[in-house]
Parts: sequence; structure tokens; C-alpha cells
Amino acid sequence: KEAHEYLSSWKNKDTAPGVWKFNKNTQSWLIRKMYDAEMIPKASFAILMDYLTGLHGKETIDRINEDTVKRILRYKEWEKKGERGDHKDENDKGETEDKTPDEDDDDEENDDKRFRNMSAHEKRKEYKRARKVHDVVKKLIEETKSDE
Repeated sequence: KEAHEYLSSWKNKDTAPGVWKFNKNTQSWLIRKMYDAEMIPKASFAILMDYLTGLHGKETIDRINEDTVKRILRYKEWEKKGERGDHKDENDKGETEDKTPDEDDDDEENDDKRFRNMSAHEKRKEYKRARKVHDVVKKLIEETKSDE
């Protein structure tokens, strides 16, 4: 909810000056969770795509680009293996982590485990979001190169 309010106030910053204020922690959270449709609903994700077009900072843009490419390739590899059934990976046996949502669950090993535990539908949704984010970031990278 806080993320949606942040994005909404950003979207309306020109018509309601002084309402939106940059928050690095919120931006970081949005970037970490942008592939999760439960955390960032469709309406908020659409605003987030506009928000990302204004990103500054080569390191942040490059990190997002690497992450989107990783997610796209991971999905394509999963799809190529023919694991299209709506089942979870049998290697995980349904084990769940005892982590709280506030803990940093974005390291690569936990992210791969989370991906294996996703349904085919959830994997597809993450892939589609990664493609959209990648398109935005690719344009930012091209703009940065043309400015040099």
C-alpha cells in the first residue's frame, strides 16, 4: 500500500507539487519486488514502468538490467526443459523458509528456490514483467550511451 501511494504521488507530482518526495528505501523496495504481482499489483506496476524511465544512476540501471536478463533467461531455460506443467519443482518437496518478509530474501540462492516453487502461471507472470522492465531499462541504457 505504501508503495502504491508513493507511485501515485510521484505520478501526480506535477499537478500536486510538494506531495511526492523521493525515498531511497521505497525505491529500493520497489526495484526488489517489482516482479512479484502480489506485492506490486498491476496498476502500480504500470506506474512503476513510467517511474523507471526517469531513473538515474548507471549502477542502478545496470543492476536492474542484469536482474531482468537473469530472470528472462531462467524462464526461457525452464520453458525449454519442457517443465510447463503447473507443478512445483519436486526437488524442493514443498519446504518453506522460516524468514520474515522484512528479511533480505533476494539473494540468488533464495531467488532460485522461490522460482522453483512458483507455479507455471506465476513463472510466466514474472517473465512478462521482466520483459517489460528490460524494455524500459534497455531504452535508458541506449539514451545514456547517446548522451556520452
